[in-house]
Amino acid sequence: IADLKKALMEASELRSEENKENTQTIEDAGAGREAVEQALEVLKAFYEGSSALLQKKFVPTNSDREGNTVKDLAPEVFDSKYQGSQEASKGIIGMLEVILSDFDRTDTVVTGQEADAASAFATFKTENEADTSAKEEAVKLKEGEIADIEDTLNGLTDSLKAAKESRALALEELAKLESMCVAGDETYEERAAKRQKEIEALKEAHNILEEWSS
Repeated sequence: IADLKKALMEASELRSEENKENTQTIEDAGAGREAVEQALEVLKAFYEGSSALLQKKFVPTNSDREGNTVKDLAPEVFDSKYQGSQEASKGIIGMLEVILSDFDRTDTVVTGQEADAASAFATFKTENEADTSAKEEAVKLKEGEIADIEDTLNGLTDSLKAAKESRALALEELAKLESMCVAGDETYEERAAKRQKEIEALKEAHNILEEWSS
């Protein structure tokens, strides 16, 4: 029982540490994914020319009322705004998309591992507690049986003591009877001979009486 409880305690500690690590990993992956998504959004907006943040109106010095400089009023050589190196954008965006995919995969894998670990621990905990309860119940039953046996032994001990006392009293009474019926100054032969003499004396007295009466 002690080993089962120790195993459960150790498993609980390991599960707690594992849960903390997995939770932190999932949070880090989520934060990383969010940051990469924001970076992708900004870069795509920049390279596609649709970011409002990059379109803030700048009014230079030496400009007219509309904010136009001499350069602005000169004939346009290019008919579009600068959108950065498109080839470079593909490499940077592609790299960020790979990183974003890694964060997604990390989130998915660790979340699955955490669910599996939590399920395995729950199963182990249930089986461990059931086994512990069964063993504790068995111990209680054994303790009850031991208590019953001890009560029986105590009863038998008392009975044995009473039997010994009764035997001692019986032997004492037997000794008294023996001294009254068997023991004494005369032996059996002596008492038989004495009895025979008494019988002969009675016969002789009887014969004398008969002669006297006749």
